[in-house]
Amino acid sequence: MRKDDYNKRKRLGMKVTKPTIKNIARAAGVSTATVSRALAYKNNLKPATAKRIRQIAQEMGYHKNVAASQLASNMTNTIAVIINYTQTDFWIGILNGILHRARELNHQVITFYAGDNDSRRLTQTVNEALEHQANGILMISGKMEQEQVEILSTAHMPYRLISIYNPEHPEHRYVSSNNVEIGEQATNYLIKRGHRRIGLVGIDHYLTGQQRLFGYQRAMTAAGLPINPHWIHYGDYSYQDGKKLFSAIQDGSVTAVVAGSDMIGAGLLKAATQAGWRLPEQLSIISIDGSDTCELTTPELTTVSQDFYQMGITSVDNLLQDQPSTFIPTTLIERDSVQPLPTEK
Repeated sequence: MRKDDYNKRKRLGMKVTKPTIKNIARAAGVSTATVSRALAYKNNLKPATAKRIRQIAQEMGYHKNVAASQLASNMTNTIAVIINYTQTDFWIGILNGILHRARELNHQVITFYAGDNDSRRLTQTVNEALEHQANGILMISGKMEQEQVEILSTAHMPYRLISIYNPEHPEHRYVSSNNVEIGEQATNYLIKRGHRRIGLVGIDHYLTGQQRLFGYQRAMTAAGLPINPHWIHYGDYSYQDGKKLFSAIQDGSVTAVVAGSDMIGAGLLKAATQAGWRLPEQLSIISIDGSDTCELTTPELTTVSQDFYQMGITSVDNLLQDQPSTFIPTTLIERDSVQPLPTEK
């Protein structure tokens, strides 16, 4: 069956046969061996040819079943977990929650690592996970592009996004903290302690960062405070970026900052201390995540703590019980990194 015929029959609601490598080869005008190499991501094909073949396979709904023998013997009860983007260690708590809950429910867990900032590798990993014909897929990610979500959506396999969500696509179910509320809560904490010139440091340009930016802006606007673009600085949530970004606020234009992650906060503290600043007297910092890092800094970091372990537990339940998207509540933990101001500086 040609690709155009397949898509036409599918749109009309007509019965279509399960796509095979032979079908894909015919639609693409290549040999079955070429299709096999493309679907296995072999490097001995022209990139344009391989991409076209994989696109046709995706449109036809093809996924290689490498676990047919397991399915035939009812040896399923498996959850595939894809881990992507690990600049911070948030995924460890999530994975521990997944493993704990899966073990309670007699499910095995297969993990796939998709690297950092590698869209092609992430797409390849999603396809590899689909080939295992698990009960479902859990995607732990700080970043995800529409291409990977579309692959999951068309695969007819249950999935949940963890720690990331897109309100413009509610059909893609998720388990996450509410990043808008996190940004707003952290900013309001500083506002209530007298700070008026508040920066936002270390967020990224992707969904999570932009949602936290919106929460920050909402809190500042509600308090009647100015939003100065020079107080907003982007990064990758890492410790090294936190150290580098201190130079952006070293002019003293802000009295406090919301750090995009605990690692950003720790990096800021380190750089400020090395520069001879007194903290929190000269700079107050509230961070986001609630990792153990907060208790290893001097002063210890006040943080908006995400319950990553519960996120993992809930994601398994939501996946296996077909439950709706869920926000996991956060907790603000006060420590020593924020100094109240009696009046505006």
